[in-house]
Amino acid sequence: MRLTVLAAVLILSAPAEAKPRRSPWLLFPIDVRRFEQVSSKFGVRRLEGHRKLHRGVDLVAPPGSWVVAAREGKVADAGRARACGWYVTMEHENGWRTVYCHLRSDPRRMGIVEGLTVPAMGVVGEVGSTGHSTGPHLHFSLLDQKGRAQDPLLALYTPAETLRVLKRMGLAR
Repeated sequence: MRLTVLAAVLILSAPAEAKPRRSPWLLFPIDVRRFEQVSSKFGVRRLEGHRKLHRGVDLVAPPGSWVVAAREGKVADAGRARACGWYVTMEHENGWRTVYCHLRSDPRRMGIVEGLTVPAMGVVGEVGSTGHSTGPHLHFSLLDQKGRAQDPLLALYTPAETLRVLKRMGLAR
């Protein structure tokens, strides 16, 4: 009896598995006035009967809503891929990359080309449903310096926080 109570105390007092801390450094990547919901979070999920890592977060907004750079950076790549559809990849000063997928049309037609420096909140495309997509949304990925996918929701300011930052900067009312 005594051992069982002691074991229970040890189990209850053991630290819970640490949750990754949210530490935002990226502005919300779509027009915050048009954002509807997160439809799929980062992590392992079941797709077509297989477990697969969803390497980003799906942000739902009406088609044609602006997709914006979450932070100043250079366009590393822009084009079309089978699963991603029309996309833009940006490299940031810290060596991390952000990827914007399922864009409505070819971002190069908007002048978003490799090597272009885009300011934070600069438009890089429009929400679409190209590639493997079930409806209009932005698939937003965050890659560290080694190209490993990280949970973007831990690095993103929320839409409300982004709006407050923009107001402080005099870029929104």
